Amino acid sequence: MAVNEGPKTGREGRPEERQDEAKGTPLLGSTRRKAAAGLGAAALGAYAVYLLGARKARRKPVTELPNALGLPLEYVAWGDVFYAYYQREGTGRPVVFLHSINAVASAHEMRPMVRAFARYTDRPLFALEWVGFGHSDRPEIAYEPGLMEDQLEHFLERVVKPAGGADVVALSLGAAYAAEVARRRPDLVHALVALEPSGLGKNPGALPRIWSRLLFTLPGVQRAFYDRLTTPESLYQFAADNLFTPEFGVPEEFVDFAAETSRMEGAALPLDDFLSGRMFPRDSADAFRRLRQPLLVIHGTVENRREENYDRLPELDGRPNVTVVGLPTGGLPHWERAVEVWERVRDFLDAAGPRA
Repeated sequence: MAVNEGPKTGREGRPEERQDEAKGTPLLGSTRRKAAAGLGAAALGAYAVYLLGARKARRKPVTELPNALGLPLEYVAWGDVFYAYYQREGTGRPVVFLHSINAVASAHEMRPMVRAFARYTDRPLFALEWVGFGHSDRPEIAYEPGLMEDQLEHFLERVVKPAGGADVVALSLGAAYAAEVARRRPDLVHALVALEPSGLGKNPGALPRIWSRLLFTLPGVQRAFYDRLTTPESLYQFAADNLFTPEFGVPEEFVDFAAETSRMEGAALPLDDFLSGRMFPRDSADAFRRLRQPLLVIHGTVENRREENYDRLPELDGRPNVTVVGLPTGGLPHWERAVEVWERVRDFLDAAGPRA
């Protein structure tokens, strides 16, 4: 089956107008709640920053971003761009890790899972970094679900090359993209672990178009807004208020690496599509529902520390191929309950069938 040949870079690749309505306004996680509130004031504040002189912090080439996982980092050509992935060689069915999509996303988000697999198994490990994030190229193109799904399909087919399919462990929007690829290419995905997956809740109202235009068409505003959004102080406060329970706290390394990746050249380029909700698939619940592969869903249950709601989760719960686990954590259960999540994932994948 033919694989997408890759994105074409350049401003001409971004549509001026899109017919579909934005489906949400996430800030730093895949959250689509609380997002519209305050964006207008933030946009005006960002414009004020621009008028007074935007922050002059040096943008670093992506080659200066530290290694997030302590594994060899590789690159693969895809059309006009290169994307990055971490790899550890091993034996048996490969495990592929997918990070989420947010303003400071990278493979570092999957660090607790990757470390556990690296320590306790000898399986081949691959951790992909989406185009626009981490060590991958950050071109000025339209960032949307089809792009990310095509990248994942290319990665699985051309790089991982799993005989009988890979086991995929994916976070948030990464899990939504993986579900669609697994649905259309079951030969590439043997089993899917969805950590705090996106797309199983109701879609709130979209970002008002007037603020979208203000944020992303006035000169310098996007950069100024992004700079305000990604200071270490802002990142810590968001994580404390929305991602981690007070009992666990906010890991210092989580904030440090997020702040570091925000300083890379092109870091703000996906922000328009991200905040406008255009990176969210139209109906992820349908993709999850149509899966025939074994599916494990692990999500946090602490309401004010979760970035997703799961109104449509009952559509999956009870299906013979689906296991659902709720843990008393915020939106990153694999950080807060690293040992328990690792054990549940290990047992699930062991039960999903023999290794290739």
